[in-house]
This record gives sequence, C-alpha cells and structure tokens, in this order.
Amino acid sequence: MDDACDGTLATDEDGRAYAHGFRPAVYEWDGWTCADCTVCGAGADCADCQACTSFAAPYPPHWARDWQEGAPERGVEAFGGPGGMSAGRELVDGGGDWVLIEKNQHAAATARAAGHWVVEADIRTLDPRHPALRCTRRFHGSPPCQTLSDAGKRAAWNDREISELQSIMWQASEVFGFLEVDDLCSLYGGPHSYYGDVLDGMEDHPDADGWGEQCGGGHLPPCMIPAQFREWAASAVSDERTALMAEMLIWPMCLAQIGAPLVSITMEQSANLLKQTPALAEAIQSEITSVEGLGWAWCSWQIADAADYGAATHRERAWMVATRDKQPRYADHVDGQEAAREMWAHVIKKTGDLPSWTPELDRRIEPYQGRPALPVVTVADALHLPATWWADTRGKRTVNPATGKPMGGGSFPLNRIGPCVTAPWYGIKFRPADVPQGEGTVKISLPDLGVLVGFRRNYPWTYIPARAGAKGTRNIAQMIADPVSPFMGAAISAAVQGEDWYEPVTGYQAEVYQLHAALKPTTQTCTETEQLTLFPEAESQSLLRTLFAPRAPSSANTWKTAV
Repeated sequence: MDDACDGTLATDEDGRAYAHGFRPAVYEWDGWTCADCTVCGAGADCADCQACTSFAAPYPPHWARDWQEGAPERGVEAFGGPGGMSAGRELVDGGGDWVLIEKNQHAAATARAAGHWVVEADIRTLDPRHPALRCTRRFHGSPPCQTLSDAGKRAAWNDREISELQSIMWQASEVFGFLEVDDLCSLYGGPHSYYGDVLDGMEDHPDADGWGEQCGGGHLPPCMIPAQFREWAASAVSDERTALMAEMLIWPMCLAQIGAPLVSITMEQSANLLKQTPALAEAIQSEITSVEGLGWAWCSWQIADAADYGAATHRERAWMVATRDKQPRYADHVDGQEAAREMWAHVIKKTGDLPSWTPELDRRIEPYQGRPALPVVTVADALHLPATWWADTRGKRTVNPATGKPMGGGSFPLNRIGPCVTAPWYGIKFRPADVPQGEGTVKISLPDLGVLVGFRRNYPWTYIPARAGAKGTRNIAQMIADPVSPFMGAAISAAVQGEDWYEPVTGYQAEVYQLHAALKPTTQTCTETEQLTLFPEAESQSLLRTLFAPRAPSSANTWKTAV
C-alpha cells in the first residue's frame, strides 16, 4: 500500500520533515520476503507455502525469494497476448523465468496452455512496485495497436492528443523519482525552486540570497503513484488504449524505483507508431536515455518485417530495444539523417520537412550481421499447395468491366510471401488460377493461419466458450492475427539475452514449414521446397473440435485456470 495520510508529517530518509503536506509516493512494504518465512525455512517450497504464495500473488510464489546468481532471469511481459514473443524468446533463451500480463481471456488461456505463467488482468490494475517484482531483470511490452493501425479508427493519429500525451510522458522521470535538480529545499519549506531561483513570495526568507541548511541538490522523490499517472495520461486522449503506451515508461521506471536490477527493455508496436506518431517514440526514447531519466546506454527504434526473418507472411512492426549498461548484441550504427528522411519521406513530401518530434534513428539492431538471409518461404511452400494457385480472402466480387478483374482486392497468388494475416482470413478459400475468383473450394484451417504467422502447427490456440456450442473461430483467428511472430520474437530477444538467434531460428523455420533438409539459407527467392500437407476438411474439423474442447485445469503455473 502507499504511504497513508494519517496527519503526521512525512520525512525523508534523514528524518527531515517535508513541508506543505508533501508525501512521497512510495510503496509501503515492511521488507518481509521468503527469507523470513518459517515454513520455507523448514524446507517447504514457496508453491506449497501459503505465506509466500499470498505475498507474491499474482506472481509466481517463488518470486517471494530473492533471486540467486545462476537462477533463471526474471522477466515481465506486458500485453503478452497468446505468447508470440514468448515463443520466439524460448528459441534463444529457454531458461528464462517470465510472467505474462494479458487481459483477453482467450489469449491468456492460450498462453497458459503453452506453458507460461499468466496474470490475467487489465494491466492498469497492477502496481509495478509490488515487492515480488524487486528482482526483475527484463521487461517487454506489446501495447495494443488498434488506435494506431491502418485497420483501426486511427484515433492515435490526432496531432493535438499526441502532443499532449508526449508532454505527459516527458514528466515520467520527475513523477517517478529520477529527475535530479539543483535545490530540493522547497520540499522542506525553503525559498528556492528546483533550479536555484527564488520562489515568488519567498524573497524575504532568511535563506533567499544564501545557502541554508535545507538547501541542496538531489533527485526529486516520487510524487505520483502509477494509478495517478495512468489517469493523467488517459485524460489526454479520446481513446484510452492510446494511453497504454505510457505503460512502457511506468513499468521500467517503477521497477527501477524499487531497486529491480532491470537491464533491458524491448517493445513491439504497429509500424505506424514511428510512421505517424513518432512523438510518442521520441518521448519513450528520451526518458530512457536522458541523464534526467533512466540514463541508459542504448535505446534504438526501427521497423522490421517478420518475413525478413523467416515467416511466410509479412508482419511489419516498430521495434524498440533498450539496454542499461552497454550496447546490445547486433548493435549497428547508421546515418540517422538518412534513416529519418527515408522513414518520414511521406511527411517531407507533404510539409517539406521532418516531423517536429522524432526519435533518433542513428542506431538499430541488425541480427543478420552479414550472414545469408533465411530461405524465403511462400504461402504455397508453407501450406503445401500448388504455387500457381490463388487465395481469396473475400467472397465472390463484381468484375470491373474495364479491366475484367474482380473489384475490391482481397486475392493474392500463393507463389510469394503472403500479406499480413488478419482475422477475416479464417474464411480464405484457395483455388487454381483458372478457377474464377470466389469459387475456390479448398478452405484454410486455424492451424494453417498460425503456421503462416510463424507458430507451430500444434500451438494450443484456446477459446473459452461464451455460450454452449460456440466455436470461437473468429476469436481464434483474431488471436492469431494479433501477436508478435515468433521469428521476430527470437531475433529481438537474442539482442538482449540468451544465445544467437540464427541457428535456432533456421532449425525452427525448417520444422514449422517442413523445409527440405538440403535447403540452406540463401539470398535468392526460394520456390522449390518440400511442402506441408494442408489439413483436409474432415481432419480440420476434428482438430478444431480438439482445440475448442473444454480443458482440464492446467499445471501449477497458472493464475486463472481456463474452463
């Protein structure tokens, strides 16, 4: 709980009383840990100890213990979804000890079925200063992208709202106790501002022109709890989902505030974060690297496509990588001005200049490091369909009499990398090229959709029925369309932890797409590969029944069991 207002004056660590009713926004904790637990001291595991389980909840009971050298690193993944980033991370660092936070019950149940510890909750109800998080070393976040993406209402493209939210996010370092100032004496009733000027109305104070006992520089104490900062951020935008970007500062700063040895932060978001609202990316970068913020060594932004790292469909996303003490693996330095002109060419064309606020683009992650690219996998390769066939994502459409072609788009050939998977793809039908548009008869299965994104065919997509007989096909398709591709998850994770991504992902790609054993990484388009058998209709229905069937309670690594 936070410091209560009980009428007494709050004091600093030296016993000096704060003036004007100021109370630092700190988390009250008596210091109890598993080290003080008599049950565990007698040899019990934290999972079998009510005291440790209650103390750590909703996080794993063993997080009541202090982290020990050689133990798996602890990490928190915000907006974990069904586990795409985690699936990629496990390819390069299978020994991690991670908690996923996810609000959607179906995505949470899927991630749980995949073996992850999941806190099923709205992240805004959680306090990142929880003492069970005091040993967290890694943080990743994939905030919702609906207000940024082309497919949404683009509420986050509002310049006025973004400018106001950026200004609020710039205050995170001050709000959470990282801003160093010249003089703190005003907190104790002294006459000076944070930068040494005499405050209005304090000209007659005996120390106004001098240096009194209360004068001295240092870090401002925290002045807001996370809930207050969240409310402030939400007040700036018309769609509260845009304000969830602030969690990418709230969590790292609050973890650092409680002494967590955080060493890396990674983030995934719609590419439009950089293309259309770069001011938010700038705010995050500046708060992480500035000496008036966390003061970290590295924070890079870039756009990367999962298809360039092994996936059979495009998935272009904005990625941030930040490290505390040194450059990450695969660090690469580039011409920042050239990168900016390329990133915001559409803005320059419209206004003649770059956006007013942009993150620095003079650094990036380059996972290949000069090595050959992984094989290009087409949709035909991935699903073992003829390369001459087409896919229709919509039904029968009217033909344009001028061109003789169907109007409205929604069809693509299978002999190339596919477009980004979207939820309506569950209705795709495949057809030979000589069959008219909309008249295909070969259907796609949900496991097929997952494979196209980069998941194993047996990934445990889980739907919790809202009513008897509900299959949740659309819900699962949306789940498959939303997450990080495991291919990108591996490449980005390897930049900050675990082993190099190249060999594990080469093997993973060959497994997921059943590539011929003789196929090697190449810079050329791969069209002749061994192909995967598409589930026939009966087999697909059988598999779907298995996926949608009620599940028995999972193992002990759950917070809320799917039913």
